[in-house]
Amino acid sequence: MKRTLLAASLAPTLGTVALTSLLAIGALWAGQDVAVANAGTEEPGKDIGGKVVLLQLAVPAGDETGDVVRRDAELSAGFKVIDRKGIPAALIKEAGFDAAKWKELGAQAVIKNASVGGQIKFQLYDLSKGNKPVLSLGFPGSDQRKAAHKFMNEVIKYYTGTPGVFGSRIAFVRTRRSPEVSKNVFTMEMDGGNVAGVTNNRSLNILPSIGPGGQVLFTSYAKRNPDLWMSSGGEPTRVSKQPGLNLGGVMNPQGGSIALTLSKDGNSEIYLVDAGGGVKSRLTNNGAIDGSPSWSPAGNQLAFVSNRAGGPQIFRMTSAGGGAARISKKGDYNQTPDWSPGEGDLASWVAYAGRDGSNFDVFAVNVKSGQLKRLTQGGGRATDPTWAPDGRLIAFSSSRGGIVVANEDGNNQITVMKAGTTPDWGPRAL
Repeated sequence: MKRTLLAASLAPTLGTVALTSLLAIGALWAGQDVAVANAGTEEPGKDIGGKVVLLQLAVPAGDETGDVVRRDAELSAGFKVIDRKGIPAALIKEAGFDAAKWKELGAQAVIKNASVGGQIKFQLYDLSKGNKPVLSLGFPGSDQRKAAHKFMNEVIKYYTGTPGVFGSRIAFVRTRRSPEVSKNVFTMEMDGGNVAGVTNNRSLNILPSIGPGGQVLFTSYAKRNPDLWMSSGGEPTRVSKQPGLNLGGVMNPQGGSIALTLSKDGNSEIYLVDAGGGVKSRLTNNGAIDGSPSWSPAGNQLAFVSNRAGGPQIFRMTSAGGGAARISKKGDYNQTPDWSPGEGDLASWVAYAGRDGSNFDVFAVNVKSGQLKRLTQGGGRATDPTWAPDGRLIAFSSSRGGIVVANEDGNNQITVMKAGTTPDWGPRAL
């Protein structure tokens, strides 16, 4: 996962020296002039990205569990959820399962749930397979949200062969402007539920990222210097406190090393530090500004932003710092890369924010083929993309209102958090 280098929204509150450095690095906002087809939101029931036709799904339950199942189904970008108000009472209350009646309603799949002996029992009916459930599973009833997420992960696996990512968490920042400007880090489940605070102070806590074990890394001015901190569920601890900038820390997906931007030697460069903050190696050594590291799934490469080509562009290099090569070939202002943690071809995509004219949108480039695709257009400013653990969904900050989740092509855009910025999507839920 990655973390961006943020500047513009902090300008009124930072000290002059730190502000100058942040503006220099954070001015790497994003690219321009990418002539790729619009990937706006599709209407429900239509073909998604030319690849998947939405399945008509009915969820008759009216409890919290049913609500979570419906929300997950909508976010998956694979289902058109039938409005529960349109389901006849006889079907909602039916004791068995009448496939013919559900087909008359237009359903292609039905998910039922019921509380039985301390468990929540789920059943998935694939109407092309008849009257018997194709999935029947039970989970502890003490946490309805967790149970619903776990079952929906299995539903996604049934249809695609790969489990879903429901229950995984997204870190983000909320800004408070009274009595003074402060920024605090939070996490939420990917559907916007179960919000939890990571920091709670009057300082500036920015650029969160989630490590492979659920650790939350972030930069904080709590000690009057932009230091790197980490929370593993308890009180955050300071990891790196080098003089100057300690920004955009991201942990290797295999664990251990943390890549971040340090300015301790004068210029902003990318380094590796250990979990205790000890410097292991310097990865870049260039007169340009380098920052915003993002690990490849195998942890053997990094995408990053550099203005060594003139304007800010996306590059990649080995985890030892060698072989730097530019991967964003269009636009003159590209930044905030995030390398997809998916498998197969999905692991070859790097998303980033690019400036197109006067606006910012999300693009993705395939590091093997060079193929470029545009994920957003015409819906306000879109920045800070972050891939889901399977690379099939993506979240980003939107000026239309908070954090949006979409499918890998930018369709099926759904707002999951209205008051949030700079999201970073963590690993699968345990």
